[in-house]
Amino acid sequence: MNNKILKTATGFTLLEIIIVLAIMAIAMTIAIPNVMSWLPNYRLKAAARDLYSNMQKAKSEALKRNCSVGITFSTVTFPTQGGEYTVFLDNGDGAGTADNAIQDGGEVTLLAVAMPIGCTLYQASFSGTPMTGYNSRGFPLGNRTGSARLRNNNSVWYEMALSNSGYPKIRKSHDGTNWN
Repeated sequence: MNNKILKTATGFTLLEIIIVLAIMAIAMTIAIPNVMSWLPNYRLKAAARDLYSNMQKAKSEALKRNCSVGITFSTVTFPTQGGEYTVFLDNGDGAGTADNAIQDGGEVTLLAVAMPIGCTLYQASFSGTPMTGYNSRGFPLGNRTGSARLRNNNSVWYEMALSNSGYPKIRKSHDGTNWN
């Protein structure tokens, strides 16, 4: 009877477990470098999409609140990582000046966003200034059109261009000159 119980008991042998672990180790050795090279590009693309979304949100807030919403960019020089932008109500509250795309007085901050690790906000030029926004009709504040540019160490660039109609558009480049 004991012999019958031993024959019906199933499981894994130590040799089978070692073989499976060895196969998993080989697969991870191959996959981890690929994931590590993919991650910085993913973070940069996510930062560009976040900027796009936040510009759309700024436009929506300007329309909803019937007042201007400003966006101010703080850039850094590549290869330094970082940079940030702030979205705020540009309505003149607290002795501020309305519609100047500068957060002054007591104008309320809606969003303050810092670039993620490995990403650089290296240029922002909107009609020669590092600030833009939307007026209460959803058009660029003070006709400040232009672009903000982000990049990483893997030679990938993203540009957020703002048109006269107030529509932001993401463009990508692999050389920082030719944009798709």
